Amino acid sequence: VGERRPARLEKVRLPEEEGGSEALCLLPAGASRAPWTLKIHGGPHSASLDSWSVEVALLLASGVCVIQPNYRGSIGFGDDFCAALPGHVGEMDVGDCVALTRASLAQLDESLDPARGGAYGGSHGGFLTAWLLGCEERALYSCGVLWNPVVDLPAMLGTTDIPEWVSAEGLQGDAAGADATWPVGAEDLLELHRRSPLSVIDRVEAPALMLLGAADQRVPHKQGRSWVSALQQVRQRKGAPADVTALEFPGEGHAIASLEGNAHAQQSAVAWLVERLRGESNAS
Repeated sequence: VGERRPARLEKVRLPEEEGGSEALCLLPAGASRAPWTLKIHGGPHSASLDSWSVEVALLLASGVCVIQPNYRGSIGFGDDFCAALPGHVGEMDVGDCVALTRASLAQLDESLDPARGGAYGGSHGGFLTAWLLGCEERALYSCGVLWNPVVDLPAMLGTTDIPEWVSAEGLQGDAAGADATWPVGAEDLLELHRRSPLSVIDRVEAPALMLLGAADQRVPHKQGRSWVSALQQVRQRKGAPADVTALEFPGEGHAIASLEGNAHAQQSAVAWLVERLRGESNAS
């Protein structure tokens, strides 16, 4: 970021009868039919804020608009809003992200190019990115970046340091796990698989970048590895190679927090998105 460049903030909100979710849309000055990225927070009980972010600044400076959704389950919108998501991951949150994407494209139609959009998220944001690349509305997203994503909820149970989170978010109960099924049974495992983005891997066609911390105990790197491997196998059976790149950072945890590792991961994500989203206009 070599100089100060003003950006515009617009809020997009869904009607209360559709859940009342909200997105913060950041647009570079003079944005006209510009590429965009849906940058999705993790948690899922966290929030996207109007605050400084290196990645957002770099994307804006590169001419890429940033849509930051606060889907149901996000904090800061009341207890009912936050508590609505447990038991509905892979469904309610995915639907909110798609609806906010469509609402943003409609409200900011002169600023955003609907043909040049991507998705980017880490942890539960990576879970949602994987879902968006394989959901019914996947044509909205021409590429995706996944940072230590959850992709296979049943496999998480025996490997994560918070197995009760899987049950609370994927089956029933509140965010603290109250009334959630634990330990889970055979039918529960099937339900968790249905809520996992790995269940729609056969639909994924868009290019993807996977960023993994090899020492992640929260979301073990085998989650991301399994998604990449499954995508490669599915695409091979269809006679088309998978356009997927994986970067693994030795010794790094969930946040890829070391100075060198974090800088490498963030710069890789931004450069990859900019290349694909801005490059599409040159090819069209």
